[in-house]
Amino acid sequence: MERVWTSLERVLGLMTLVALASLIVLPVGQVVLREFFSRPIVGLEEFTRWGLICTVFLGMPLLVRANEHIRLSEFVDKLPVFARRLLERVILMTGGGALVIVAIVGYRSAMANVGTRTPTIDIPFWLFASPMILGLGLSGLGLLWLALRRAPPPTNPIPPIL
Repeated sequence: MERVWTSLERVLGLMTLVALASLIVLPVGQVVLREFFSRPIVGLEEFTRWGLICTVFLGMPLLVRANEHIRLSEFVDKLPVFARRLLERVILMTGGGALVIVAIVGYRSAMANVGTRTPTIDIPFWLFASPMILGLGLSGLGLLWLALRRAPPPTNPIPPIL
């Protein structure tokens, strides 16, 4: 499983990097084409929006893998070890389950609207929604995997500075 996740992480990292680069290159290109050549490209804003969607949702599993997802550890760190371990597992399981459910609902929505296309550049809706479905599904599975395989939380967390 570790090898599969590492390979998937490399692919997602590359895809996220390309999507992030598109968030820089496309708007700059649009400004240059519009201001200097008076030839803006119609629909470039929609491609930029899709680049943002790809960056956010394809980057989510990478955050889960690095254990950098948002959490409020200040409260949890003050609990006894057993309670922390139990609460951590419950949070990971419910979060992972919720993300998998949202990914399934997103997939069903995309399949129900398979003939729908975006208004400006005519991208099929299923393609437009696929980064969301993939990112949420993989993040959910990653959280469930962490819930089942994670080592116990540390017994002596770093004390607060203040």
